[in-house]
Amino acid sequence: MAVNLIVGTNSYISVADATAYFAERLWSTAWFEATAEQQAQALIMATKVLDRQFYKGKLKDSSQVLKFPRCYKRYPLAGEWDYVGNLAESIYDRDWYCEVSVHKNVKEACCEEALALLARGNSKRRTLQQSGVQSFSMGGLSESYKANAGQGLISAEAIDLLKPYRAGAVRST
Repeated sequence: MAVNLIVGTNSYISVADATAYFAERLWSTAWFEATAEQQAQALIMATKVLDRQFYKGKLKDSSQVLKFPRCYKRYPLAGEWDYVGNLAESIYDRDWYCEVSVHKNVKEACCEEALALLARGNSKRRTLQQSGVQSFSMGGLSESYKANAGQGLISAEAIDLLKPYRAGAVRST
């Protein structure tokens, strides 16, 4: 069955654009060893993982399927790049700034997570962690995992790229 990747619906980036990104990235062998169908599956799965995270702000459009683009009271990347061409004042009210499109950091995070999924997403270690195993021993080797290990993003690069957008802890009442 053919994978139906649709940018803006089930992926933040196309296979062609992701391939162009990886062409300039060191250590992206797992991407180029995968079939086009596996690449599309990885991008779709990476998008789902990204969309399960909690982010600052709110959706740009309440009818959008994915969590990006977003609107913010104070833009997360302010100071790192200018607003011109990247943001438009929102129709919500004068205090909200909205992304015109999905920022390259989010697209690159999707690529990085897809690469991590292709390279090690189905490892025995990750399977154990996702199953709730917190430690195991085999011969002279033993490993212990934090609670909820194996959940969320597996790419350190994706985590770093999304830091400005991620919501912190909130007080519950």
